[in-house]
Parts: sequence; C-alpha cells; structure tokens
Amino acid sequence: MRKIIALFSVLSIILAMSFPVKAADESLIYIQPDLTFSGTTATCSLRVYAEYSTDSIVASVTLKQGNSTVKQWTNLSDYGYLIFSDNANVSHGVTYTMHVTVSINGVSYPVSDITKTCP
Repeated sequence: MRKIIALFSVLSIILAMSFPVKAADESLIYIQPDLTFSGTTATCSLRVYAEYSTDSIVASVTLKQGNSTVKQWTNLSDYGYLIFSDNANVSHGVTYTMHVTVSINGVSYPVSDITKTCP
C-alpha cells in the first residue's frame, strides 16, 4: 500500500510540473520604443500592447538634445494597443535622447531612455 501511495505521489508531482502555470505577477504587457535616423530626420516610434483590449493606454514621447526639447508628443492614447511614429528634424553628429512615459489603466511602467547620435 505504501508503494502505491509513493508512486501516486511521484506521478502527481511529475504531472504538476509538466503543465505551465502563469504566475500571478507575470504580465503580458509589451512596450517597445525606438529611435532611428535617416539623414537629418529622426523617427521616434513606440509600440505598446496591453494585456487586454479594454486596457487604457496613455503615453508621451519626448525627443531631447541635452536639456532642450526638440519635439514632444503628449496624451497619446488608445485601448489594448498603441502604435505611434513621427519625425523630427535633427542635425548630423548630434546626440539625442528619446524619453517615453507609459501608463496602463493608470499604472506607470518604466521605460528606458534611448540615446543615439545622428550619423
């Protein structure tokens, strides 16, 4: 009888480990900022995919040269997903930083700044 209980226990553990389980704090949120250059045009883009199509997304994108704002886009908003792309005039050999803020359902998510030099 003890062997059957032991075998049943081992099988239960094996079965429990073979099925993936989503952790409670695991998120399906995807945030991808990008900064590219073509000549003297910088393209700032942002893709945000929330977990649910009803999730409210609000974002802002700021392109800076040092402490000066080159161009800013505020109150970008949508539900479920947000796709943004726009251009700004820049100069060769100058370093620019793209700063992004994103909140989903009122919760802010950290986004790393992107710093690149226009070739």
